[in-house]
Amino acid sequence: MALDRVSKIEVLCHTVRREQLLSELEAFGSAHLIDLSETELPSGCFEPTGDQTSDLSWRLSMADRVLDFLSSIAESPGMGSSRAPMVSRRDLTAMLDARDGPGSLVSRAWRISMQLAELDGERRETEHEIQFLEPWEPMDIPLERVVARRTFLVLAGRLERDSRPSEIREWIDSEPLVHMSSLTGDRFEEGDGAVVFFAHESVVDTALEQARSLGFVPQDFGHRRGTPAEQLEQAALKLDGIASKEEELREEACRIAVHRPELQAYRDALGLALTKARAVEESRSSHKAHVFHAWVRNRDLGQLSERLERLCETSVTEVEPDEGEVPPSPLTEKPVVEPYRMLTDMFGQPTRVDPDPTPIMAPFFALFFGICIGDAGYGLFLAAGALAGVFIVRRRGGNPRLFQLLFQGGLASILVGIFLGGWFGIDFDGLPALLQKPANLLNSLVPGYDPGVPDQEGFGISRQFLYVTLGLGLVQLVFGVMVNLVKRWRAGDRLGAVLDQSGWLLATVGLFPWLFNHYLLDGMLYDVSGPLDGAFLYILAAGAVLIFVMGGRSASGFGKIGLGAYAAYGIVNLLGDMLSYSRLFALALSSAIIAQVINQIGGMLAGIGIPVLGVVMAAAVIAGGHLFNLFMAVLSGYIHTARLQFVEFFSKFYDGTGLPFVPLKYDPVYVRIEPGDRTETAAVAAGSAAPGSDPG
Repeated sequence: MALDRVSKIEVLCHTVRREQLLSELEAFGSAHLIDLSETELPSGCFEPTGDQTSDLSWRLSMADRVLDFLSSIAESPGMGSSRAPMVSRRDLTAMLDARDGPGSLVSRAWRISMQLAELDGERRETEHEIQFLEPWEPMDIPLERVVARRTFLVLAGRLERDSRPSEIREWIDSEPLVHMSSLTGDRFEEGDGAVVFFAHESVVDTALEQARSLGFVPQDFGHRRGTPAEQLEQAALKLDGIASKEEELREEACRIAVHRPELQAYRDALGLALTKARAVEESRSSHKAHVFHAWVRNRDLGQLSERLERLCETSVTEVEPDEGEVPPSPLTEKPVVEPYRMLTDMFGQPTRVDPDPTPIMAPFFALFFGICIGDAGYGLFLAAGALAGVFIVRRRGGNPRLFQLLFQGGLASILVGIFLGGWFGIDFDGLPALLQKPANLLNSLVPGYDPGVPDQEGFGISRQFLYVTLGLGLVQLVFGVMVNLVKRWRAGDRLGAVLDQSGWLLATVGLFPWLFNHYLLDGMLYDVSGPLDGAFLYILAAGAVLIFVMGGRSASGFGKIGLGAYAAYGIVNLLGDMLSYSRLFALALSSAIIAQVINQIGGMLAGIGIPVLGVVMAAAVIAGGHLFNLFMAVLSGYIHTARLQFVEFFSKFYDGTGLPFVPLKYDPVYVRIEPGDRTETAAVAAGSAAPGSDPG
């Protein structure tokens, strides 16, 4: 079992050694700090440290936004061409203290981005103003006089789209004291046109009411003054000024973008400082000392203690956990199993009494994932692509666990495809006899298959493979029950574990052979009229009784019956869990059918009679179609295989409610930190401070 043992330690240091201590802890990367901000220590002289992160959080957020802004302004030099640069912790820390370093560039780029945002807002407002004024450009009346009331009322407005132009013309021709002029010169042939309305003061009210009834809507020009042409000229000049200023700022941003690698390193320097500042917030401090509590793997305790005590004015003491305190659950896996930890992390960490599910799940996941793809040719391509992904990610300093998992899944796909006769969707009868033999071997494992029977040709492989997937599901479920028995045995509940899990084992042994023989194999497994058929039912009944009794033992009175009946009903759920594994068969079959259809379409295109074009189109369809089918097979296989582990398998033995082991360790975004790097200040402190000296 790969669940590591841990110890709780208390680290006490002088105030002047706090930064060096945190640098050493972060560089070591194996100490899970305990939050003491709301914990009362026995001594009572240590207080919470207060806010240590707000300023760094803001600066980090500003750096992220600046990098995004610069990415939109200019292409990154050498973008995607090489691995992330290697930087020491000492150099990262020095970046934060440099007066004219990357921090000043970040501040300048931030101001540029804010100015550009303001200019963008002004530009949008000006463009909207131009759009508003353009219909009124022919009107040479100053806008401040449009609503002047002396002898005449002058109004500008628009005709709605549902206005009635013919009635407007008749009304204007019949009313000598009212006039309406269209700025488009179309005599109101179209609605929504810009017009100027004139009316004598003696008929203003009735005329305006009549105009509104015919679709006239007055326009309010607000504070604008001068003619629309003058306003448009001013707006155009303003747009030119905004464009000139934007161009100037963008050129300056491009000059800053040249230093983007330095800014990226500065961003990681802020992230490193923020990680240590959060650790300070979780500590307790007095006037001259700081105290940290942490969980450490037992195998790392000696090395960490030696490393920290070199700093002087620092002590490391192993302490007993508080009552009810839950230690974290660090996992250490073998290299071949390590990629599957990502699945364990997705579900939840094991408790201290849980078995480590990663090595238990890994072979099942790889096999089931390979079944979902079900094609040896696809497996070859997947394994090759995943291997290239591992190389690229490692070169850039990342974690290639996903590609390692896909590589193992590709190998499993090759193995499964060989036994299914799946090679890029090529028809089984068209395969060489050498490639057909493994598939015939797989079919022979299930009773009832006869390749010489005509009604089994064409679907015999599929039907037999369905039985195999159900059988594999049954194996995994039984294995989960056995793991639960071992888990409870080790926890001390030995009698309960044996009786309870024996009930499930008996129910499984009695139910599934009987069901398979009666409803899937047509009596090929054993004689349904013989004594073995009844024996399986008696075994099922014995298991159901044990499940009923053990399920209700924690209740009293009639509660025993209710809980026992509910537990016995779980046999139905067990049957549903086993049937869920048929999705492996369904995914493999669907992938194979799509591959065959792609080949058929490619063959049709190649035979259309156009020598060159037909072959090119066929090659494009076959290559693109198989790549798409492989992508969908990988995606669906990953999701559904993970679901089988999380829902059907883990539910038999795994809680997953443990505390994750999160060591104080900064994971850089843009750079790679030199492994085992120690800060210069820490090294100086270790070499120059005399034991017992008082730096305060």
